[in-house]
Amino acid sequence: MAQARVNMPSLMKVDSPLPSLAGATAWLNGTPNPRDIKGHPILIHFWSINSETAKANLSQIAELRDQWRREGLRVIGVHVPNSQAEKEAAAIRDALKRFNLTEPCALDNDLKLCKDFENNEQAIPAYYLFDIDGKLNTSSTAEDGLVTIEDKLEEMLLELRSKLPFCRQCELFLNQEAMFCSECGMPLVLPSGEHPYYEHLHSASLPTIRLKNPDPLIGHLIDGKYQLTAKLGEGGMSVVYRARRVHIGDEVAVKILLRKFITNDGALARFRREARAAAMLHHPNVITIHDFGETGEETAPAFIVMEFVKGTPLRDLLESEKRFSPERALRLMRGICSGVGSAHRQGVIHRDLKPENIIVVAPDEDNDFESVRVLDFGLAKMLADAHTGTVVGTPYYMSPEQCLGETLDARSDVYSLGAMLYEMLTGQRPFTAETVSGVINKHLYEDPPPLPSTVSVPRRVSLAIARALSKDPNQRPQTATELARQL
Repeated sequence: MAQARVNMPSLMKVDSPLPSLAGATAWLNGTPNPRDIKGHPILIHFWSINSETAKANLSQIAELRDQWRREGLRVIGVHVPNSQAEKEAAAIRDALKRFNLTEPCALDNDLKLCKDFENNEQAIPAYYLFDIDGKLNTSSTAEDGLVTIEDKLEEMLLELRSKLPFCRQCELFLNQEAMFCSECGMPLVLPSGEHPYYEHLHSASLPTIRLKNPDPLIGHLIDGKYQLTAKLGEGGMSVVYRARRVHIGDEVAVKILLRKFITNDGALARFRREARAAAMLHHPNVITIHDFGETGEETAPAFIVMEFVKGTPLRDLLESEKRFSPERALRLMRGICSGVGSAHRQGVIHRDLKPENIIVVAPDEDNDFESVRVLDFGLAKMLADAHTGTVVGTPYYMSPEQCLGETLDARSDVYSLGAMLYEMLTGQRPFTAETVSGVINKHLYEDPPPLPSTVSVPRRVSLAIARALSKDPNQRPQTATELARQL
């Protein structure tokens, strides 16, 4: 068997710079974008439809491409002809389709690229692996040359991920000091695993206003099982604490009914209803409910125990960044719709969807991108018991029927989701006024402003938002899942 020639005199030396690819006779699958080369490991492979070994290895190259693309790898092919017939672009294009070569592929009819890569013997196949700085890491020829390349590639990527920030959206490595992607502006996945961007805006898994001063309940043991360790926030009818499960040792969030509601049977009933509705929901994009109880204690008459999630409220991100790129906004909204849609399928509506009730979790080893958790189903009601004479919700995101105190269903949540997505894309709420009554009046009688021309989204997205914000519930997507499909 022929031995693999690694860094032989006929091939480039290690650390040689990536030659210019401008010498190709023609590009059959599109010219490589220079921005798509810098910051990526690059695999260049020379092949020919006249070489059985090269053709046999093309499927393995395709596997490498698909396996490692999300890790930043880019692949470029160079076809070297052995006869006049092999210089015909049409014949090579046909071969590209048959062999699943979707990456850029050049014709080297004049053998200029062979010369630039110092492949003077026109060795086929030949493989060149360059690092993210465009320096040659490894070159190899012969039947088993890809084995050497694959081993070096895996070693390179492991080292890169341990040292350099990485953008999941652009699949791009950046310099050590980078915190945000220079191409898309997204927070990067850092080697340390933690990003100051999220840590600075950190909150727990529940609402909303974070307080600094401790209170007498810190250290208190709830129901003999949950030791409160820190106050996280306070909502309209409850306070949220970070707590430790004493029998297990892990951390949870405990939501306690405020003392002023101790004698309020209606509020306590609403609290029970929240626990029942939320406990029915089991979805990766919805906060998990662990426990519920009524202690009879004056300081903690009733409580809900939820998973503790480190993340950032969507509201904080919007205040920090004003608006998101369409790709990021739609990706986050798909996750939100997935969680809310799961609730709709179980007959639960949220009734108070707003950026404050969405937690955004940083990318990690298990998630390529930011993920979301929908929280505080505290105002959710079972669809069978959705009649109310009370207007409850946040005015900027309330549906027209909610503004009127009418019966609500999943379509009211869809309206709120449409208002949220509009704000994520534009940085502005669709309806604003100086007074609450002014906002409600616009919900009832005015159409939202069209998306600005500076917001470049597919027409289907702008139409889906317009439908979601329709005054007539029958004209909207009927559930969050249907809204996600239309997006």
